[in-house]
Amino acid sequence: MASFKPFLRWWRLLCCGKTVPLVVQYILEGIEEMRHPLINLKGYLVGNPVTGEKIDMNSRIPYAHSHGIISDQQYEAAMANCKGDYVSPTNKLCADVLQTIGDLMSEVNRDDILAPTCPFDSPKQGRDSLTRRALAEEHYYRLSGLPEEHSSPCFEYRFYLSYFWANDNATRAALGIKEGTVTEWVRCKRSGFPYTYDFHSSIKYHFNLTTRGYRLLVYSGDHDLIVPFSGTHAWIRSFNFSIVDDWRAWHLDGQAAGFTIKYANDLTFATVKGGRHTAPGNRPKECLAMAKRWLHNEPL
Repeated sequence: MASFKPFLRWWRLLCCGKTVPLVVQYILEGIEEMRHPLINLKGYLVGNPVTGEKIDMNSRIPYAHSHGIISDQQYEAAMANCKGDYVSPTNKLCADVLQTIGDLMSEVNRDDILAPTCPFDSPKQGRDSLTRRALAEEHYYRLSGLPEEHSSPCFEYRFYLSYFWANDNATRAALGIKEGTVTEWVRCKRSGFPYTYDFHSSIKYHFNLTTRGYRLLVYSGDHDLIVPFSGTHAWIRSFNFSIVDDWRAWHLDGQAAGFTIKYANDLTFATVKGGRHTAPGNRPKECLAMAKRWLHNEPL
């Protein structure tokens, strides 16, 4: 247990790029109101974080171009006709080229551009996450009954397995679900939730927290087309913090596991080589090593 003590001294939150900095901000405000704070807040980390719609989504087209998904001509047409805004086209030429680019992007798995394209939930659906027609669209469909089994190369196979896990009586008992209250657990489509989206960017919260002395690690799987690492690095650079440790590789088992840069105010950005949108999903060993080093306040 001794090796885990540094972990227990941290209040840390993972993923959820918009939620985490807002929650950390609320925790900070609560601490400041206490005479004897109950939480020793030191910092937080986020992975492939959705931060602000335009800066995230606008980075997808340059990323797709740099990885050979769209051609030079298509990228140049997008730049010329969309004037840097690939989210809200204001003219037909821009809309047309974005449609073409969207079609090309649908040929790859956006969570991991090197992975096979697999249905998100069920291949029986008429339309899934691979056939979005606009760059800003996200469609996730609700399963109805037992899903069809996916082939093993698909990362999404775990969603098939989650159906059995969530409907197991032992799982329900562990979660405290009273017998007979829920007949069947099913995955829900994200677009069907009755949310009001009024929180458009978490960048100001990241800036506020880091300038007040809280450590931050931002990491990105470099094969993610949903929130490309280049867009994430762009908002970090917008803080204009001075560089403490310039861009370099970080290593595991004698091999480069990604690249990293450290800025003033204890802000570290790192990529995970080969990592998908949720990098720990396919690079668990690398992400664990990265997190441990950061939690121990060691260089990556």
